[in-house]
Amino acid sequence: MSETAGTSQITSTARAAVGIPRIDEVEITLARVPLPEGPWGDQIHRVTDIEVTVVDVRADNGLVGTGFSHTSGMGAATIGALAREIAPTIVGQPVSPRRLWHEMYRYVHDIGGAGVTTHAISAFDIALWDLLGKSLGATVVDLIGRVRDVVPLYGSGINLNKSVDEVVEQVLRWRAEGYVAAKVKVGKPDLEEDVERLAKIREAVGGFPLAVDANQGWDYPAAARAFKRFEQFDLLWIEEPLPSDDIPSHRRLAQHVRTPIALGENVYTAAQFVQYFDAEAVDFVQADLGRVGGITGYLDIAAAARTRNLPMTPHFVMELSASILAAVPNIASAEMTDGGTWTDLGIVASAGRVEHGRYHPPTLPGHGVELDRDYLRDHALTL
Repeated sequence: MSETAGTSQITSTARAAVGIPRIDEVEITLARVPLPEGPWGDQIHRVTDIEVTVVDVRADNGLVGTGFSHTSGMGAATIGALAREIAPTIVGQPVSPRRLWHEMYRYVHDIGGAGVTTHAISAFDIALWDLLGKSLGATVVDLIGRVRDVVPLYGSGINLNKSVDEVVEQVLRWRAEGYVAAKVKVGKPDLEEDVERLAKIREAVGGFPLAVDANQGWDYPAAARAFKRFEQFDLLWIEEPLPSDDIPSHRRLAQHVRTPIALGENVYTAAQFVQYFDAEAVDFVQADLGRVGGITGYLDIAAAARTRNLPMTPHFVMELSASILAAVPNIASAEMTDGGTWTDLGIVASAGRVEHGRYHPPTLPGHGVELDRDYLRDHALTL
């Protein structure tokens, strides 16, 4: 293993002459990317930057696959350190994402089955799918099995700090641009302020589908009261009303409210999602590709959700998550975070394209998401 600032590298002398390529080298790079428009805030967070763990996997055919994971403001050094331990276990192995996913998961499981471990696996898994696609000359969507060519998007705003007039303008713009729905933040100290804001938004946008996000900020009594007060707005969903690891309270809430519940950005494994499904405590499944073990982990969750007729509405990294929805039968829409896509943040140099509120996945072999390496180098984070 050799190390440079922000990078660790593992090399194998193994070479495969024919067939599926073998992994020859792994490079791990970290970056801390500032938010260009200032901090993001909600009920429980104040985020000033996004930390990114990038894994590049080189095969003995000379091709490189790129994967990544992300955190909101902290944790990349920990994820990167674990990734550095995982890397030697895959060098010399065939490029087989599903096989290696389970091998990596078994390797790290004893230090935690979810969270940091699945973040690290995500970066490797996404890189492996990218590398396999490039090696076979196919898009990842087509490797999995394409079911649609374009994916609907909903507009999402980190806008709890904005005035209600600014939020109304934002939602009206999304509607005009063709997005299929809008999501706004709630969680003001006084619930009645949330009610007043939503009343003005609903009046301005009419029947346009509207969801809200509480970011785990309520306890059970506050959530129950908010659901009751928000019924008048006919919301598409209320997102993360309670702490994400409290499945019993979500079940209790679901049994007593009418508005659908969305969650998943802070749930990390298929097993955890199935516990939610069995509790009948979630209606929209918002798994995050960078947190649930990458594409392989996401597909497992999507398959489990499909057996319950639950739609996938992935969280963040639109440039990849919307692409993968092109290969998932059970979907609602993908999240376009206004001002917070990875293209907006300078992390992604090229990907698919957005037209009239729909995402057209890239057509290049692999996943087609190209990172801005110069920008990431400018914001390198050393281990």
